[in-house]
Amino acid sequence: MSADPVTPPPAPAFRRQGDLLLLSGQVGVDENWRPVGGSFADEARAAFANVRRVLAEAGAQPDQLLKVTAYLADLEDWAGYNEVWLEEFPGRRPARTTIGARLVPPFRVELDVVAWLGATP
Repeated sequence: MSADPVTPPPAPAFRRQGDLLLLSGQVGVDENWRPVGGSFADEARAAFANVRRVLAEAGAQPDQLLKVTAYLADLEDWAGYNEVWLEEFPGRRPARTTIGARLVPPFRVELDVVAWLGATP
């Protein structure tokens, strides 16, 4: 069952500058901004689903991702994040950085992504 809704940040879901697309941090919430809860993997999958949703809203696809930076509230979730990462990117993968960080509760993972909308070189 989803928790009470959280307040969305006062920022746009994405910003485009030329062919560069930057998404605001994505967390594991449902369409009503309720934290998904469940396991770390459930939350990470929901955060990636929100990345895909915002990419689509901006007219982009996941294969246009250049880089994903993941912020983990607990670095013990590293292995779980790797499992979800491999599910999300079974083929060509974007560059990645993973950082241990203090996140706004109740979130355990936040994704910061950059995509390229121009022609592939």
